[in-house]
Amino acid sequence: QACHEKSPDLPMERIVTLADFAKALCEVAVDAGGEYVLVGGLAVGAWANAFGIGDGTPMFSKDIDLRGTRLAAKAVVQAPQWEGVMIKGFVSVARKEPPGFGRNYVAPIELPDGRATQVEVLEALPWVDDGPDRPYGFGVEVEGIPLLDPLSLFIGKLHAWHHRDDPDKTSNDRLHLELLGGIIPKFLAEAERRGVDTRERRQALGAILDAHSTPLGKPSEDMLR
Repeated sequence: QACHEKSPDLPMERIVTLADFAKALCEVAVDAGGEYVLVGGLAVGAWANAFGIGDGTPMFSKDIDLRGTRLAAKAVVQAPQWEGVMIKGFVSVARKEPPGFGRNYVAPIELPDGRATQVEVLEALPWVDDGPDRPYGFGVEVEGIPLLDPLSLFIGKLHAWHHRDDPDKTSNDRLHLELLGGIIPKFLAEAERRGVDTRERRQALGAILDAHSTPLGKPSEDMLR
């Protein structure tokens, strides 16, 4: 599965693509007890691939991010073991900033070719969710992998863009937001065609756009029209 974005030349960020995890994610998705959605840059890349947004180069990331439960985290980590992936640990951390967002589950892993990365599962996303018991947005399965809807991804990425101190990561957030700016209108048109109700997410994103600046300027105001 090739995902698309003009990726910055940042070696520490260019470690994995969605293809490294696709089989494991599909296996977990068919397990009713392993509920999760893919978030972060790899989810943005998957949406870009689905709608033909971007320049066709692979989307890379330093790791893979999901929103889900401890069960989902364990299942995603364990699914690829038989393919030679080495699990280096499994850590559960209470999230302090912002407070009230539950726990993050982090598993450092080593891929068969020696690349070191990690699986991180967050119980809740700032600005997207009220907390671990009130997840918002919805998952859409694309090629067997549940992706968080693009409007929710934009909200989450905008929070990251506003709150990160690392210029390299902020640069990635900006690129992801630019991609989502092109993805969202196409997603909304497809959702309307399929009869998917996006009103709550459109209202939520509209409120965020009213309250917070974006790196996109005027184009961000046109996404929901």
